[in-house]
Amino acid sequence: MVLGSGAGVIVRISAGRLARRRPPPALCELACAGVALVAVSATAGATTIGAAVFGWWCVCLSTVDVLVRRLPNVLTLGGAGAILGVAAATGHGRAAFAGALLLAAPLLITHLVVPRSLGAGDVKLALGLGAVTGLAGPGAVILVALLPPVLTAGAALFLRLRAIVRGGGEATPQVLPHGPSMCAAAVLASIPMG
Repeated sequence: MVLGSGAGVIVRISAGRLARRRPPPALCELACAGVALVAVSATAGATTIGAAVFGWWCVCLSTVDVLVRRLPNVLTLGGAGAILGVAAATGHGRAAFAGALLLAAPLLITHLVVPRSLGAGDVKLALGLGAVTGLAGPGAVILVALLPPVLTAGAALFLRLRAIVRGGGEATPQVLPHGPSMCAAAVLASIPMG
């Protein structure tokens, strides 16, 4: 928990610099402490470290995306390169590459056909998330392909209903970042079950 909170400080500072805006106080620290708790509870040994670092990367990406609706290349492509490199070095390159390709290809096609529906940052993020979930198996990749649109739509519906209840029913619907839903689904899908 202490290590997670310490990582949260680093994530908050990094996300703030990348977004050029300050994240809410203690949010990154709490999220990273939660990630560390889940990583310690669900994994063992070196896998725990990898799971925690992956979760912290997702917190940083999600924070930047929420703050500025943008996913920086240094995080998306840098993370994907690191994940694919570590997977290849440990003999799991094929599974990671297949997961990256299976998750990113449909998003790339969607982005090219209807650019306003999905950002290029989401496509780049899919490379790293697909690589990690590819290591967890085909079921994890399918979950990460199907769950994020449901999470993003659910968040949009919640925010819309909240605006209506508060008397802002005529307010223009806001655009929500899709990266946090993608990251949440990937973290969920990569947790070993049983």
